[in-house]
Amino acid sequence: STSSHSARGPPREHEAMPAIVRTAIRMAERADVHPALKKMWKKHRPHTLDGLVTRSLSPFQQNIIGSLFYGAPQKMLEKTVKFALESGPAAVVAYCVYSWTLWKEEDIVRSHRD
Repeated sequence: STSSHSARGPPREHEAMPAIVRTAIRMAERADVHPALKKMWKKHRPHTLDGLVTRSLSPFQQNIIGSLFYGAPQKMLEKTVKFALESGPAAVVAYCVYSWTLWKEEDIVRSHRD
């Protein structure tokens, strides 16, 4: 017989496969997965392994860049104040020493002119 698909199974080599074929619905081994998704879940393990949760977030669920800009003005002000409190006194002392050395050099250079 040359029918396209019979009840005995898939077509043989010389028979043509029809465009739409109804497949048999079989029960999945996992109770929490729909039978249509059985093949997709075949190689996946459950989300827990000996009580350890092994789930992960999708990149679309993560907000990676948002935390850089959230509250940026306040963060900049806090960091500037912290930096000024830590390095400000040293910068003032360094500027005073530099200014004093310039003044002292000018004073030494002009001292013989009196």
